[in-house]
Amino acid sequence: MSLAARGDPERTGGFSVRAAGVLALVAGLFGFFAWRNYSEGHRLLAADVPVRALGLARVIYEDAYPDRFPMQVAVLRTTADEPPLAAVHALREMGIPFFVTQDLPEALRHRLVLLYPRVEGRTFTAAELDEIRQHVEAGGSVFGFSATAGPQGVLFGFREAAASKRRHLVRFERGADATLCYLDRPEELEIRLGSDSIPEIFWTLGYTPEPGTTVLARFEDGTAAVVRKRMGAGAVYLSGVSLHDGLLRGQTNRHYEAFRQYVNAFEPAGDVWMLILRAWYETLEPGAVRLATMPNSLRSVVLFTHDVDWEYSFPPMLDYAQAEATRRARSLFFIQMKYVNDANGHGYLTPENLDVLRRVHGLGFPMGTHSIIHSRAFNHFELGTGRESYVNYNPRGTGANTATGATVFGEVRVSRELLDGNVPGQRSIFFRAGHLRVPKSLPEALVRCGYEFDSSFTAPDVLTNFPYALTLGLEFEQDSGVYEFPVTIEDEEEPSLAERVNSALEVFRANADNGAPSVVLIHPTDAKQKLEAEEAMLAGLPAGVHAMDPLEFAQYWRARDRLDWSAVQGAKPHTIELRVSSRETVNGLTFEFAEELASVSAGAELLPDRHTVVLNPLEAGKPGQILLRIR
Repeated sequence: MSLAARGDPERTGGFSVRAAGVLALVAGLFGFFAWRNYSEGHRLLAADVPVRALGLARVIYEDAYPDRFPMQVAVLRTTADEPPLAAVHALREMGIPFFVTQDLPEALRHRLVLLYPRVEGRTFTAAELDEIRQHVEAGGSVFGFSATAGPQGVLFGFREAAASKRRHLVRFERGADATLCYLDRPEELEIRLGSDSIPEIFWTLGYTPEPGTTVLARFEDGTAAVVRKRMGAGAVYLSGVSLHDGLLRGQTNRHYEAFRQYVNAFEPAGDVWMLILRAWYETLEPGAVRLATMPNSLRSVVLFTHDVDWEYSFPPMLDYAQAEATRRARSLFFIQMKYVNDANGHGYLTPENLDVLRRVHGLGFPMGTHSIIHSRAFNHFELGTGRESYVNYNPRGTGANTATGATVFGEVRVSRELLDGNVPGQRSIFFRAGHLRVPKSLPEALVRCGYEFDSSFTAPDVLTNFPYALTLGLEFEQDSGVYEFPVTIEDEEEPSLAERVNSALEVFRANADNGAPSVVLIHPTDAKQKLEAEEAMLAGLPAGVHAMDPLEFAQYWRARDRLDWSAVQGAKPHTIELRVSSRETVNGLTFEFAEELASVSAGAELLPDRHTVVLNPLEAGKPGQILLRIR
């Protein structure tokens, strides 16, 4: 994997279209015969990988996320023309309970109300604005986004709202409000919305606050980006950056080059909006109950992964696996299943290398696929037909940034056919794109070929350190069912990884402070310096941070993200009944309670802080019920 030149592949100049076509034909014939000789000579086996129909049902959010208990945040949809996907991602990732509604009276029965996606002049009547005001004065709180000028300005505490596409920075006022309590690093206190080299990005609203309104953040032009207005016993909050643009645009990799560094850095530009909502919930909901991000009350986990995409990377795989096993750590190996000879090198699925894969698998290490030809042009590949298989798929790289005969389906499906077919017992459900080049059709190809997880983006590039559900087509409409685990630290940038151990550990600490994981990518091209660097990272992990099997964590995260749970008043005074149900077996689910607890019933452990509860392993489809007594 090379992290350089992530734009369009370089185009060769100086040849006519006809000459280029002739060369491609010759290269194609050569590649075909080379592939035939190579594959037949080594008798590669291909597992059956069916390509299923997409079959994603339209989500009715009001049905999928119902009103079930008082401590939920009410997500009030202010317009039906935009799915509340950004709000759903933010609240689920932070473990905040919520429901979705279009009914204002229902929303106002809950203390906290999130207005999504925006508030316009005709969103609420004067009477409805008065109902919201009364709700806040009585101790409730409302968090809105992108409110335009009009009668709602009085509610949110601003006189003017200036729209602009030319704002690129948000600077938060540290300590200005409890909702900013998690923003304590420079990278969190000043975030980028887009690169200065791009004059116009998305629309933002800059506010001129009324007297008495507190400014929590400003844009570079001095207008207010986030404000708070106290009213009676409650408060209203307003952001001039929509949650859609602040979070979902990064997760779909459709931002305006907002990252400060592509990899090997702490970049929380998308996370700050989730952390603000987390603090808003924890601060203003007295009975707050939150599903923690990490299992077993850990602060964070570090997930070590290896890309095996060079013929000489196979033997060192064993050194890494054996060293990690000694430390009781387990990494995940992404294997390039290259069986073709092309301009970028020859295939290397030799009997000796396949034997290494089987031995690593035998040691209990999970593996995922890493494409066939590992092309820098992968992000421009067509989806394909879904009929691509080992017997008919003949891709080849024709240069460093060009390829022919290749499709997304081919790279995804055939790599799984070969890895699963030649390693008995292997079931490939994790994918990583070569060179981290991601086509928009990748989520569809992954889900249709039976994959469940992906790790093809870097965390700084998607502006988040948390795993998240990949959207279909990398659009803003619907989740695909595949979860993304972005790469935090990699080994190819200069200086060498051995010289960057301390900086990597600092990134681990920053992520741990927010409850986010860190994913490390190391190519096993040598079994000395890089392995020593990995061992130094393992030895220096911050307190409360553990190295965890990436596949195990991915399965934990998915089960957690889809968990069905509620916390209701128990039959006896001063008790809470926690009800949980999971579609899959999950270990280490951790809940955090604002109220101090005196005891918990069987099935869970109350930690010494009296606010944290760790559940016993939860079996798939078997509901759990925990009774908690409040001190």
